[in-house]
Amino acid sequence: MASVRVLLACVLLSAPVPLLGCAASSPSTAASRPATVGQPTATSPVVEAPTTYVTPTDAATMAELFERARAALQQGRFSEAAASFDRLVTLEPQGTHASASLFNAGIAYEAIEDRTSALARFHEVVRSHPQAPEVHAALVRAMRILVYQEQWTELTATADHLLAFAQLAPIERIEAHGCRALGAVAQGDLEAASSHVARARTLLEDHRLDDGGRLPVAAASAFFALGETRRLRGEKIVFVPVPAAFAQVLEDRCQLLLDAQDAYATAMRSQDAHWAAMSGYRVGQLYQQLHRDVLVIPPPSTATTDKQRQLFEGAMRLRYRVLVEKGLTMMERVLRLAERTGEHSAWVSRAREARDELQGALAQEKEALAKLPFSEADLKRALDDLSKKSGARTSP
Repeated sequence: MASVRVLLACVLLSAPVPLLGCAASSPSTAASRPATVGQPTATSPVVEAPTTYVTPTDAATMAELFERARAALQQGRFSEAAASFDRLVTLEPQGTHASASLFNAGIAYEAIEDRTSALARFHEVVRSHPQAPEVHAALVRAMRILVYQEQWTELTATADHLLAFAQLAPIERIEAHGCRALGAVAQGDLEAASSHVARARTLLEDHRLDDGGRLPVAAASAFFALGETRRLRGEKIVFVPVPAAFAQVLEDRCQLLLDAQDAYATAMRSQDAHWAAMSGYRVGQLYQQLHRDVLVIPPPSTATTDKQRQLFEGAMRLRYRVLVEKGLTMMERVLRLAERTGEHSAWVSRAREARDELQGALAQEKEALAKLPFSEADLKRALDDLSKKSGARTSP
């Protein structure tokens, strides 16, 4: 009797224990006794009951445990769902429900913003179950987390892994090319980035996936990468030393700014808060950087007196102050978006820092103009006169 109590205590207090249903006896055992009704013989089909796992408070099959975990996920009990799916994987790492449990655990961890744990689950789907139906979706979700975490090297490898599959849905291939382009941008390879962007855009057009006005979220990476290539090419155009054909050089820089802004605006059409924050910040940064670059232009050699140099300074500050104002407006929009959507990524933090910097720059511009011996009206007249001169096309 004591041994029975000990055995019962072990069952109740131990970790989940699999209880196997009655299986067929071995052929040698079955041959040694007559068959009874309902009992499998050596030649009858083998019948196995599903494994039941017993805990101190429960007993259930894997299918039942999986359905409970899935119900928790669907009902928004994400922490419970994550733990339940992890338990299923621990119980049967290569079982029927293992790949789906890993994938669903990743979704649950994403929902509670534990992206590191989510990423680990998605990678494990790919590593341990390379033939599972969840592999493509796991790679896509992994790419999105890597974009959020700005892990560009790992993003490149993950995108390449997805692109290696011959059979991909067009939207999956589009996103993979977009992410591959982002990885190339991070490596400074703008040609490779442009190539992947072009492939993504061709697929988007061929499959008419952008006809409804709203860009698929999966395509946002390609257009953000397009904006990045244009931004970086534009920022290579500088104004010191002052180029001979200043007006043309400035026009080229401004055109690339507008082209980059258009690409970022297209990414925003995905109506995804994270891509909107990334793109909005970059648009504001375009104007902020252009303002920095034009303000370091020295006075022309014809400005030989203090008054002439002050007039040049004032005209430049007044003319290009609008760049600070545009940049500030964009950063404020990003912050309002963050308040409305709950977005709190690193891009929002950057936008907040840039907003503070731009507010300071705007105050400095006004202060610097106030110190000059010219009114804003005087400076505007000087700018109007300058624009009427033919030399205005070759000097700032």
